[in-house]
Parts: sequence; structure tokens; C-alpha cells
Amino acid sequence: ILQPTIFDPSTFLVWAEEAFSLWTTMWLNLYEMDSPSYDLIETIRDTYYLVAIIDNNYIAGSSVENGGINNKNSNSLWQKLMETSHAVVQ
Repeated sequence: ILQPTIFDPSTFLVWAEEAFSLWTTMWLNLYEMDSPSYDLIETIRDTYYLVAIIDNNYIAGSSVENGGINNKNSNSLWQKLMETSHAVVQ
């Protein structure tokens, strides 16, 4: 099904707040304060970002029809994201 994505920024912000509050309300309670695991969870909670990536080039078929994210010749947003994430890992 090819269709546009409807993105609601206010709903996303509520969802992001809820997602990140779970780091504090649930995950931190599992570990002793100042333990490596506790410190790691605090670092993730305080320094990571939740992002929404939307590639609305559905009419040109940048995703499925042209080989998707595994197509090295694709110039889609997903391909660029994959290239960037691989460069960071290496």
C-alpha cells in the first residue's frame, strides 16, 4: 500500500516523554545507584534522542520498488541513514 504518512508532532512529543520517563520510573529501579548499569541507563536517558524519520517519496517508489534500503544506488532517506549508521559503527 502506497500512502502518505500522517505525522502529528504533539502526539510524538507525548509519546517521547512517556518513552524516556520509563528509563527513570522502571529501568533505574532495577539497579543499585552508581552501579555501571545504573550509570549507563542515566547516560542513555540524558543524552539520546528519539527521532521520527519519514520518507514520503512513496510516489517515486524510493523504498520497495527501487530495492529499498539495501540498494546501494538508491538515494532514499533510508539508504542515507543506513550509510551513516554503518559509518558510525565502523
